[in-house]
Amino acid sequence: MKCSIKPRKRLKALIPMGLVVALALSACGSGSSTGGASGGGEQKTITIATSNDAPFSFTDQASGELKGIDGEIINAIAANKGWKIKVFTSEFATLIAALSAKKADAIVDAMYITDDRKKQINFTDPWYTEGEAMVVPADSTLASRDDVKGKVLGAQTGTVFKDLVDSLGGSQVKLFDSQAALLAAIENKQVDAVFTDSAVIGYSLVQKPNPKLKLVTPYKPYYPGTIGAGVRKDDTQLLNDLNSGLADLKKTPKYLEILKKYGLGEDNIAK
Repeated sequence: MKCSIKPRKRLKALIPMGLVVALALSACGSGSSTGGASGGGEQKTITIATSNDAPFSFTDQASGELKGIDGEIINAIAANKGWKIKVFTSEFATLIAALSAKKADAIVDAMYITDDRKKQINFTDPWYTEGEAMVVPADSTLASRDDVKGKVLGAQTGTVFKDLVDSLGGSQVKLFDSQAALLAAIENKQVDAVFTDSAVIGYSLVQKPNPKLKLVTPYKPYYPGTIGAGVRKDDTQLLNDLNSGLADLKKTPKYLEILKKYGLGEDNIAK
C-alpha cells in the first residue's frame, strides 16, 4: 500500500509471467545468478532480491549497508544463522521472475502474501503486518474511522486510500499530489484526517518528527497486508531456515526495535 513513492505497488496484479521473466532477465544481466544459496565449506551466502525501496529494504548510500524493515530482519536472521547476505536489485514487478530465474534465493522487500503469489512461490511465516494509517492534527480527538463521518478527509491522488475516504461519509474529500502536501494539509488543518500508507508515513515521521500531527493508534487497517519473504517452491531447506531464524528473532526485543526504528509498532507485530 504505497503512496507517492510507488502507489500500491506491493498489491499490484501480477503481469504475465512470460513477459515478466523476459523483463527480469534483460534488465538484470547474467552475472548475478546464484543457482541457489551457496554453502559448502565456506560461509553460506544468501542472495536477496529487493527493489531498493525505503523504508522496506534498501542499501544505505552512506554506509553501503542493507537497511529497512525487511532488510534489518534478514540481517538479524543471517547473523543468527552465520550467513552472508548479498543484495540483488530489480524492479518490484520483476522480483518473482528474478527469483524463478535463480537470480536470487529469496525476495525480501515487503511483499504481500497473496493467493496469486502463492501459486508461484512459497512464503515464509509472516514477518509483520502493514496497512494504511489514519493521521490527524495533534490536538484531535478522532480515534477511529467511525469518528470521521461529516469531517473533511484527505488522501493522495492515485492511491486506494481515495476509495477508502470516499466511503467514510465525510463532508468533503480533498486530494493531494504528494505525501508532503497531504501532511501539510493536516498541519494547516485544511482537513480533519487523512489516510495513507502506514510504513511510509511512519518512516517519514521517524526521519522528521512533526509535533503538529499524530498517528491514530491503536488502529485496525481497512486494507491490512501480511508481509513475508518469498522463496522458490523447491527450496524447502531455505524456507525452513528462514522460518526458524524468524521465530528466534521474534523471541527477542530486537524484533520490535526494528519495527519501531522505521515507524511501525506493536500494531504491526505478526502473530
